[in-house]
Amino acid sequence: MRSKAIRLIGATAVGMSLLAACSQSTDDKAAKPGASGGGAGNCATERTVDNARKLPAEKPAGLKGDFKVALVRQSGVGDYFEQWGDGATKQIKAAGGSVTVYDARGNNATQVTQLDQAINSKPDVIIVDHGLADSVNPKIDDAIAKGIPVVVYDVAISNCKAVYISQDDASIADKILGYMKQDNPSGGKVAYVNVSGIAPLDSRDKVYQQFLKDNPTFSQKARFGKYTESVAADTATEGTAALSAAPDTTIAFAAYDELAKGTLIALRQNGMTNKVKVYGVDVSTADIGAMTEAGSPWRATAATDPANVGAVVARAAVAAGAKVDLPQKMTIPATLITQDTLKQNNVTNMDTLRKALPDLATPDVLGAPWITPIRPGS
Repeated sequence: MRSKAIRLIGATAVGMSLLAACSQSTDDKAAKPGASGGGAGNCATERTVDNARKLPAEKPAGLKGDFKVALVRQSGVGDYFEQWGDGATKQIKAAGGSVTVYDARGNNATQVTQLDQAINSKPDVIIVDHGLADSVNPKIDDAIAKGIPVVVYDVAISNCKAVYISQDDASIADKILGYMKQDNPSGGKVAYVNVSGIAPLDSRDKVYQQFLKDNPTFSQKARFGKYTESVAADTATEGTAALSAAPDTTIAFAAYDELAKGTLIALRQNGMTNKVKVYGVDVSTADIGAMTEAGSPWRATAATDPANVGAVVARAAVAAGAKVDLPQKMTIPATLITQDTLKQNNVTNMDTLRKALPDLATPDVLGAPWITPIRPGS
């Protein structure tokens, strides 16, 4: 099989502001009722999750020998997005396809233009990886109207003919908050680090709010969190003031890893690293370093492997492009990753983490004999 070239249109580096990265997954109000997919409201939230669906064992007749995928992205800060894209592109190539990558890097107008370019290139399938719902939904409608299947990751979509995949954000919050309770059996005074209006973070917030109701020994003493060009630094600035006003804080729960990094900085600036335990979400090599450094208060995180997630989305795209019937919605479960596990297994980066926690890989999710599997991170 001849090699397939990967062409990057737009940006080649991951570094846009997380403000744009998370306006990608906007709230339910962004979905447009009555979209051409026939379903009013937000299909991403209204659909029923179907994680048990299996692909056919036999190679579909609709699978071309050299199928083309357009990956239209809004990447963000940190190496999460780089790993996600690497997993997706490697899986597409392993399955025999080629991929053209468009990255708007936080510019919503650019993503609209790039979606037009992707549609006009007439690929076999389009992947939309993050994006502002108001911007991308009309273009998703256009693509589907022209007979191009669309697989979407973490966008509040309104067209129910698109396939929607996301992390299981409720599971993520349940896992990390459950460990936070186990690690602090007497409760604690919580600094909550999050923002409102972003679909995945709003889902985590719902679980957190219920956690406080169900566990009255945990009480919120402070709240902060910023999305700017420099998430960690600006969250640290806000957090320094908030924590100074709440010196009796004993726990910090950050709903995203860049927010957790900002929290660590704020704790250091207030001289509170020895008295406050931090619990976060998501994982990267940089996060692993922050969790395992001497004296780190970052006790645990709940996360998926971004390279594995990209690969799952890619397999969905391969199947969709081959006209395979797919579930409307799938979620990818998270794994709890504790500081103790990292240290006991000498984990220093994502590759050693994958070896220590093989459950991060989900090769059976949309796996099939006719899709050559990849090993995320390799």
